[in-house]
Amino acid sequence: MRLRTIALGAGAVLIVAAITAAVALGMLRASEAAPNAGEAVSSESTRTLELTASVLPPINTTSPAGQIAIAQARPLAPTPVERRKFDVAAAMVHVRALESFGVRKGGSAAEAAAATYIRDQLVASGLDARIEEFPLPNGTTSRNVIARAKGSSDAVLVIGAHMDSKPPSPGANDNGTGCGALLQIAEIIAADPVAPTVEFVFFGSEEIIDGGTDWHHFGSRYRVSQMSSAERAKVAGMISLDMIGYGSAFHSRMMGKGPATLSDMVLAQAGSMGIGMTFKADTSSTGLSDHEAYELAGIPATCVCWRTDPVYHTAEDVSSHVQTSKVATAGKLVLEFGRGLDAAELATLQAR
Repeated sequence: MRLRTIALGAGAVLIVAAITAAVALGMLRASEAAPNAGEAVSSESTRTLELTASVLPPINTTSPAGQIAIAQARPLAPTPVERRKFDVAAAMVHVRALESFGVRKGGSAAEAAAATYIRDQLVASGLDARIEEFPLPNGTTSRNVIARAKGSSDAVLVIGAHMDSKPPSPGANDNGTGCGALLQIAEIIAADPVAPTVEFVFFGSEEIIDGGTDWHHFGSRYRVSQMSSAERAKVAGMISLDMIGYGSAFHSRMMGKGPATLSDMVLAQAGSMGIGMTFKADTSSTGLSDHEAYELAGIPATCVCWRTDPVYHTAEDVSSHVQTSKVATAGKLVLEFGRGLDAAELATLQAR
């Protein structure tokens, strides 16, 4: 028997209560007097309740009493929890902070200061962060900063950005923007975990230092070299955020020497968000960013970037030159991509 919810005035509520009690008492007495006539009692009680509802006077639903009754009868809908959005203003605070350290050449005191700043920001977000040092061929020491946010899965999504800059550049766009966006993403995911376990890596010495033309990408190459085969197998993919603050063309880039699965997924995510993004193959045999080491290790990897920046690797690469809308686009894309990854997609990325 389905009882309809009726908006009632105060007097009608009392009437219904009295009638309902009388009907219930009648049903009890009838069942005691005729225990084998349950079906007849049920049928009669149903008819009585339907008749009761039909004879009640209509309720004025626009009256205060009627509105109160409706509000009380209607079940409360759960209040949707709005997830934090990518905050480009917060990301730009970090860009300017990194710019303030000056030229962050790999192995320099300025790079070390940037690493300490980044570690402290990650800790302030509630993450355990550590600095991983490694030697450079020129006799100096560089470092990576690493933190993890545990997800519901053991599958790992690495999101990285290099924190060094190439002289004479203070590296606001290359690559303060990538680091600023990554710090903001880390802060959000630390408070609101996603399905994959996310490893945030801020790489040292991505840029070419003194020496041969292949003297670059030291931080990411060292990081991958320290991973066991079991640890590599857990990594579903790697995204490098590099130069995301200026340009007219938005790309997912890779060398074409590893699985394209992750790049394809990132492009699909961009399409679903109405973001214009295209694939572009790296023109260098060594890769143009820190996705190189992961891709060569057989891990699905891609670089998210805007191109082209006219002040690339110059002293004019300052924060006032950065187009914040470009940072916002890249940051939102990567954040929502991480949030959207489900168990099936993680398994697809790991099936290599």
